[in-house]
Amino acid sequence: MAFLGKWGSVLRDFVDENQTLGGRLQNARARQGLSISEVAKLSGVQKKTLMNWELDRSEPRSNRLIQLAGVLGVQAAYLLDGQGGDAPVPQRSKDEVKVVLADLEARAETLARDVLRIGEEIQQLGNQITRLRQSDW
Repeated sequence: MAFLGKWGSVLRDFVDENQTLGGRLQNARARQGLSISEVAKLSGVQKKTLMNWELDRSEPRSNRLIQLAGVLGVQAAYLLDGQGGDAPVPQRSKDEVKVVLADLEARAETLARDVLRIGEEIQQLGNQITRLRQSDW
C-alpha cells in the first residue's frame, strides 16, 4: 500500500488489516497491551520506524522481525503470512518485561562504566609508554 501514497489510507479501509504485515504487527501489539513506544523500546528500534512498519510503509529485516515476534509474543511466521504460526509463544507480562528491561539497563550502565574505566587505564598506559620511549633508558 505504501506505493499508493495518499490513496493507501483510503484503500486500507477496504482491506482486512490481518492481510498485511503492518496489520498483524498492530494486532499483536494491541493483544499484548503495549504502546508503540513500549514495543519500539523493547525491540530496539525508533518509534517512527515501528510506525512505518505498522502502516506498511516499509518492512523490517528478518532479524528485527524475529525480535518483534518475541516482544509481541507471537511466532515470526504469523507476522510474515498470518497463517500457521499464530499460536502465541510463551508470553511475559508487562511487569516481567519491565523487570528484565531494568536488569538489562543496569547491566548496560555497569558495562559503560567499565568501558570508561578501561579507557582511562589505556590512556594511562599510553602515557607511560610515551614517557618511557622519550626517556634515556
